[in-house]
Amino acid sequence: MTLAIRDLTVSYGPRGVSFTVADGEVVALVGESGSGKSTLIRAVLGTLPRSTAVEGAIELAGRNLIGLSEKELRAIRGREIGYVAQDPFGSADPLWTVGHHLREAWRVHGERPTDVAPRLEGLGVAEKWLGHRPNAWSGGMLQRADIIAATAHTPSVVLADEPTSALDASSADTALATLVAQTRSLLVASHDLALVCRHADRVLLLHKGELVEDIAVERGGVTRMKQLAQHPRTRALIDALPTGRTSRAHEPGDVVVRLENVTLGYGETELITGLDWEIRAGDAVGICGPSGSGKTTLLHAIAGLVQPMRGEIWRSGRAMPIFQDATASLNPRWPVGRTIVEPNRNADPRELMDRVGLTGVELDRKPAQLSGGQRQRVAIARALAGSPAVIVADEPTASLDPTVAASVARTLRAVTDSGCALVVVSHDEARLTQIVDRVHRLDPGPA
Repeated sequence: MTLAIRDLTVSYGPRGVSFTVADGEVVALVGESGSGKSTLIRAVLGTLPRSTAVEGAIELAGRNLIGLSEKELRAIRGREIGYVAQDPFGSADPLWTVGHHLREAWRVHGERPTDVAPRLEGLGVAEKWLGHRPNAWSGGMLQRADIIAATAHTPSVVLADEPTSALDASSADTALATLVAQTRSLLVASHDLALVCRHADRVLLLHKGELVEDIAVERGGVTRMKQLAQHPRTRALIDALPTGRTSRAHEPGDVVVRLENVTLGYGETELITGLDWEIRAGDAVGICGPSGSGKTTLLHAIAGLVQPMRGEIWRSGRAMPIFQDATASLNPRWPVGRTIVEPNRNADPRELMDRVGLTGVELDRKPAQLSGGQRQRVAIARALAGSPAVIVADEPTASLDPTVAASVARTLRAVTDSGCALVVVSHDEARLTQIVDRVHRLDPGPA
């Protein structure tokens, strides 16, 4: 079946966008934060707020989806249109096991769940994890679960919104290849330009809601896209891709965090064992490794958010976190000025915003009025407000387009100039090496 978007205009997103996803085709949507990628996908799904004005046509096999009732759309979702959500934690009910979450994809259409465990193991996650709730899963593991749910009924087309943002490079490539193999047609929105160019037939560039470029990359990688790119924004995205390590002279300071024989995990499952590690003032340290290896758990332990199963963690001062989902970590009702000074009411929010590159952004703005990159910088400013000895950042550039990710990387690196230590978890090792001075690699945990 063909998915055809014709002159699609959304009141706060795409404007006059037209393209098709032919039967058997993989089409990638790329563009800067706020360009309208997620809004376009939600328009196809029919999940935008009722007050949103949607004009044009969204046709699946010739049937216009705009104007259908919620009952009619529910019958289509899952069976004819699959969906992989951007936030894997938000898509899973925290009170139920992930196994329940997966089987619901079949039950909601009156069918018995089939092949859940083999499908999960095919993506590198053992069956035993089905009995755990989402909080025990890594973001990357949950994204793989979402891929299984989205392809449960072999739908005509799957819409995937950043389906690999929480996966390491190898797992991301495997997961997207699996998604391509298990779907008839795929429309994928992603900030990972290099990844989608390897798997997509065409790459579409959205810029400020308008479709400005449609390139037939034919799975030829970034090299082919660079050869065919015409629009300045396309070339800017390609030029912003990380190319190598950024070096600096650095004298080690006093120890601010010490881990002694630390073992971390959930329940009886040990992810990291016997870890001895020191972090010093001014250090910029990276942590990488496959999904499920314990990266986020280690970060949370350094910040004091989880306790080790064994061993001791010593800190000389305050540890401030920058969470993986910056949007969810900000109070949507608070203006950003109030959010930034939450850890320290005596801090100057204007000075902190200027420090992280938010000069000109009003203090009374709400998170919804900012782009993804701006919200990430607000989270960095809030961490700085607490005058921490160490900042821990979990995938701080994962959901950002290459140009914004490069800017946030520079902002994070500048954090250490004042002597604050920085620990960053990232799946994007090329980008990580632009932020940190050294990288610690974790072995795969028991998946």
